[in-house]
Amino acid sequence: MLSRRQLNLFKLCFEKLKAYPLILQRRLDVPKHRRKGEYRKKTFDIFDYGEYLQRNKIETLNSMIKRRFNSNVKSHKDKLQRVEILTRVIAYNIDRLIRTGKEIILIFIRIIRVSY
Repeated sequence: MLSRRQLNLFKLCFEKLKAYPLILQRRLDVPKHRRKGEYRKKTFDIFDYGEYLQRNKIETLNSMIKRRFNSNVKSHKDKLQRVEILTRVIAYNIDRLIRTGKEIILIFIRIIRVSY
């Protein structure tokens, strides 16, 4: 049985955002007509196992950013929180560029200098 909060999340996800959650259902052998819940049935219809396997990459990236740049956000306002998180992502990307090859970062710096 879904709690009211879970039901609201499913409703937000499907109806307002026009998206669907990538959650692996417990028993894939149970047919759709035997499942309970309108949104769970919709999820079962459009679930893509190949896409689900890509979640691992995203979770790893989130974990790496949290470990390197701290997991808590210091800002109180929503807009500043987004800016803070975005800056961490940009810092992570620059860090990766530096670690993988300095030639790439030099090209990036030259492009920035020219664009002024």
